[in-house]
Amino acid sequence: MKLIFISDLHLSPATPKHNQLFFELLSKWQGQIDGLYILGDFFDYWLGDDDDNYFISAIRTQLKQFSLVTPVYFRGGNHDFAVGKKFAKQCGMQLIPDMHTLKVAGNTILLSHGDTFCTLDVGYQKMKRILQNPLVMFILRKIPLKLRYKLKESLENKSHATTNSKPDYHYMVVNESVINYATQANANIIIHGHTHRPGNYSLTDKNATIIQRYEIPDWQDRAPGGYIQLNDNQINIIEHDNITRNN
Repeated sequence: MKLIFISDLHLSPATPKHNQLFFELLSKWQGQIDGLYILGDFFDYWLGDDDDNYFISAIRTQLKQFSLVTPVYFRGGNHDFAVGKKFAKQCGMQLIPDMHTLKVAGNTILLSHGDTFCTLDVGYQKMKRILQNPLVMFILRKIPLKLRYKLKESLENKSHATTNSKPDYHYMVVNESVINYATQANANIIIHGHTHRPGNYSLTDKNATIIQRYEIPDWQDRAPGGYIQLNDNQINIIEHDNITRNN
């Protein structure tokens, strides 16, 4: 079983080189892996499945072609939680919930975007519950697209004004939260993104059970091309795929 996990690419019309790199990786992976898991913030923003431009069209075409051979699974993050069933179907992707589990080579793997683990950022968690409430989502989708873009800009300005206003640890993954979710799912491995701090972190629960937390490399604060590769019971963090040497 060979799987690829990506997160925090933050692709948009303003990242043409990153977009092209992603397409090249899809070409490299097609027919060579058993599944691609996209765990959030794949897009830098997503305002609704009714949005469309040359960038979105290219992503849709590439994912659809890839999914004809290899299954693609998508979990939205804080930047693209609004990706819906319509777009997923157009791309041939399957939407998965937060805290989705896989069983591979005797391991139970818990998948998340990762923002759920950042429980010290109380303000963000409250805003997340509001924006991702199904009723609020329904109302937002009824707002004209131009107004949604204006709302996005307003929220971004507010976010930039408050970002880093607290100590760094407020925005980080809380180990206790990770352990709690892992215990509920009976998982010994967690794979996620969100905080842009890739690595392999070992945690121990109250029963001295070791839980391995893997964070996926982001493409925004470091060289693009990073991902996590699982090959049966071996997990590797690829910080910068060699394919980028040709760009």
